[in-house]
Amino acid sequence: MTSVLKLSNLPAGDSHQIDHGDYKVLLTNVEGTVYAVESKCSHFGLPLEKAALNGHRLRCPFHHACFDVRNGQQLEAPGLDGIATFGVEIIDGDIHISEEPITKPEAPATGDFAHKLDDGHYGYAIVGGGVAAANAVYGIREHDATGSIVLITREDLPPYDRTHVSKALLDGGKDLSDLPLHSEAFYRGQGVSLMEKTTAEEVDVANKTIALSGGKTISYDKILLATGGEPRKLDIPGSELDNIFTIRNARDGMAARNQVSEGTKVVIIGGSFIGLEAAMSLGKQGGDITVVAPEEVLFKGPFGEKVGKYVQQLHEEAGVSFRLGRKSSAFTGKGKVSSVTLDNGEELPADVVVVGIGVRPVTNYLRGLAGTADGGLKVDNHLACNVADTWAAGDIACYPDREGAARIEHWKVAAQQGRVAGRNMAGAAVPYTMLPFFWSNQQGVNFRYAGHATEYDNILFDGTPGEGPFLAFYLMGKHVQAVLGVKRDADVAAIAERMSHREMPDNDDLRGFNWR
Repeated sequence: MTSVLKLSNLPAGDSHQIDHGDYKVLLTNVEGTVYAVESKCSHFGLPLEKAALNGHRLRCPFHHACFDVRNGQQLEAPGLDGIATFGVEIIDGDIHISEEPITKPEAPATGDFAHKLDDGHYGYAIVGGGVAAANAVYGIREHDATGSIVLITREDLPPYDRTHVSKALLDGGKDLSDLPLHSEAFYRGQGVSLMEKTTAEEVDVANKTIALSGGKTISYDKILLATGGEPRKLDIPGSELDNIFTIRNARDGMAARNQVSEGTKVVIIGGSFIGLEAAMSLGKQGGDITVVAPEEVLFKGPFGEKVGKYVQQLHEEAGVSFRLGRKSSAFTGKGKVSSVTLDNGEELPADVVVVGIGVRPVTNYLRGLAGTADGGLKVDNHLACNVADTWAAGDIACYPDREGAARIEHWKVAAQQGRVAGRNMAGAAVPYTMLPFFWSNQQGVNFRYAGHATEYDNILFDGTPGEGPFLAFYLMGKHVQAVLGVKRDADVAAIAERMSHREMPDNDDLRGFNWR
C-alpha cells in the first residue's frame, strides 16, 4: 500500500485523479468511503478525471459509459467491460492504495460449448450484427455460461463500432480491420456460432424457426431481434448510377472513401448528423463538398435555429458549400454519376454522391409479429415483444421512455438495450431505464446530447453557439427534456446523472448553475 493523498483533501462527493506508478487512478469519496479505480474508460481508454460522480455511479464525460466505483462494473454502455479497481486503506488520515489493481475487467468466462454447436438448434438466437448483438452476448453470459448462441449477420465482419464509419473510416483514420468490437475467436470462445454473410430471410416467432439465405433453417428457444435500420434511398431518375452511396455499414464507407481524393466533387444529400459527418470526413480526403438539404436551417426542428446556424458555420469555415431549402430531382451520368439536378434546375457537378436521408427499421423478415406504424417493434420495459421468448433492441425497438413511447436510433441506446435484453433472455428481470445519449463530431467540435425531446416549447441557453462553450436546455413547461452541450463535456455528464435521477434544479436556476 502507498500513501497517495490526505483524506482531508478528498471531501465526500468529490473525486481526484493521481499518477500512481504506471497508472492514472481516480479516487472518489462516497459518503465517507473512499474508492479507487483506474482512470481509463473501457470504451476508448479516455481519462475519467472529469467524470460525473453520483453516489457510486461514475459517468465518463466523453461518451457516457457508466461504472460502479465500488467494483469497477460497467453499468451503462458504451464499451463492453468494466474498469480496474485498487485496494484502499485509510491510515492515520492518509489514503493508501494498492500498488496494482486488485480487480481487472475481464471478458465473460468461456464454458463447455462444443457439444451444443452446429446441430441446427440453439438456446439463443441473435439476428443482427451491430452493437446490440455484441452486448447481448455479454448479457447472456452474465447469467448463462454454457447455453448455445447463434449470431446472424449479413455483413462479413463480427459486430463492430458503427460510429466510426462516418468519421474515422471515411476520413482514412481507420480501416475495416480496426472496427470489430471483438475478434471472431472471441465469439468462438463464448460458444457463439457466428454466421457472417448470412441473412435471416424469415423469422417465424410462433414456431421459433429462422430460414436463412442459402436454404438452411435453424430453430431456437429464445431470440433477440436487433436488425437495425436500412438507409432510405432516393427514388429519382439516375438512382441506379454508380458512385451513389449510402453510408450505413463498413463496406459502404470503404467504397465511398476509395472514390474520393484531392478535388473530387462530392455531393451530400441530406443534412443529418451522419450526412454532415460524411461531409467532414470526405473533405479530409480532399473532396470538394456540397451539402443539399430541404431545410432552410440545419437542425432547426430538433435543436433550434441558433444551433443549426452554428453547425453550418463550422462546415463553411472548413470549405463545405450548402444548398439549403433545395431537393435533388435527378442524377445524370453515363454509367456513373456526373451531376445532381436540384429542384430549382441548378446542376451540381458530382463525381461521388452520398445519400444520408435517414433509415427505416428492418423488420420485413418477421412472421407472426406485427410492427408499429413506422415499421418498428413495440416492446415493454424489459425489451420483450408481445410474443413469448422474443426480445428486440436497437433501432427497431419502440420502448416506454420517460418522455413516452420512443424508438431512438442512437448507438449507446442500442448497446445498452442489447445488454439488458441479453440478461433478460438468460433469466434476469432487468428493466431498461437508461437516459438516451448521443454524440457527434462536426468539423472537430463535439456535440453531446442527453435526454430526448421530440417536442419542446422553449430553449434556454447558457452560453451562445458560435461564441464559445454553451449548453442548450430543451424545455417543456417546467421540465427539462434534453440538454445539448458543446465544450461543456463534464457539465453534460453531470446533468445527465441529475436527469437520470430526476434531480434537476428549477428552470430559473439552470443558467450559470454549478453542476459539479
